[in-house]
Amino acid sequence: MQTRLLGTTGLEVPILAFGASSLGQEFRSVTLDEALGSVAAALDCGLNYNQYTLQNTRFVDETIPFLKTKGIGVMNAGPFSARLLTDAPLPAWLKEPEEVKAAARAAAELCRSRGTPLAKLALQFALANPDIATTVAGSANPRNIRDWAAWAAEPLDADLLLDVQAIFAPVKNRGHLEGLACNN
Repeated sequence: MQTRLLGTTGLEVPILAFGASSLGQEFRSVTLDEALGSVAAALDCGLNYNQYTLQNTRFVDETIPFLKTKGIGVMNAGPFSARLLTDAPLPAWLKEPEEVKAAARAAAELCRSRGTPLAKLALQFALANPDIATTVAGSANPRNIRDWAAWAAEPLDADLLLDVQAIFAPVKNRGHLEGLACNN
């Protein structure tokens, strides 16, 4: 699998990594020390979640230029934006505005009409950015993992990408902000 350097660490990391939700204690309980260690590591390397996707590019637009000046390596997580950028049913807890969800469904339909899953385009888009050393995606489904590895080796459909970006243009970078009382 293709690799990239992680900032000034000297580490080469695969462009696609696989994760699980241990911090949310969905698969096992974690100690406070483990949780704090994960958070510290994420801050040291610029780990982003759901802010560099087909619909939301805030991380690249606003944060990566600064991180690059500091030599901080960048990792991306959540290329599917909590299933928003897949053909899977959207979870009830997804807080995105309805117009964002509608755009995602329209993008999924366009991709289906062209024989490509929206998730494939979403993953390939995230992996294509040379400023991001690795993208972390997690799933409990082994078939997803196999698909993602195959998609990572395939070329991105540039025409489809432009058409999907046009669908998302009216809602680009729109969403909710975690941490605000009204969102929790």
